Amino acid sequence: MIRPILLALGVPGALLVGVAECRATPPAGERPDSMRVEIVVPRSVAAGRPVPVTLRISNTSDRPIDLYLQGRPIAFDLTVQRGNEVVWRRLEGATVSAILQIRTLAPGESLDLKETWKQKNNAGRRVDPGDYTVSGSVLTDREPLRTAPADLRISG
Repeated sequence: MIRPILLALGVPGALLVGVAECRATPPAGERPDSMRVEIVVPRSVAAGRPVPVTLRISNTSDRPIDLYLQGRPIAFDLTVQRGNEVVWRRLEGATVSAILQIRTLAPGESLDLKETWKQKNNAGRRVDPGDYTVSGSVLTDREPLRTAPADLRISG
């Protein structure tokens, strides 16, 4: 089973803003599973423009990894915060089906979960320009797989 542990944070590219490493605790004598869970957002977006967000799970090991994911389609949440205030959550008020699906990622393979944030808060009102953070999580049969937060600037 895959058990997420946040191990590393990074900003390795123009669009890649947050990375978390996850490893499963293997039975004795087996190598650990390894994957990278990251959130990809632009660093800056003009006010009122849609914000593309990708939550990416990548198998960084040399063998296949089974992911036990909730929902159909796969249930993943995105959270946009300004300071400590949650401005928007993708799954706010949503019901997630109790379906469990198994996805196998081959070595080097990635699973991309995509959404577009329309720069509106949970009440449906447009947000103000400023600095925000975006983070994500994917629901599994255990603890969710979580990304590190990524910075996003909305320019006015």
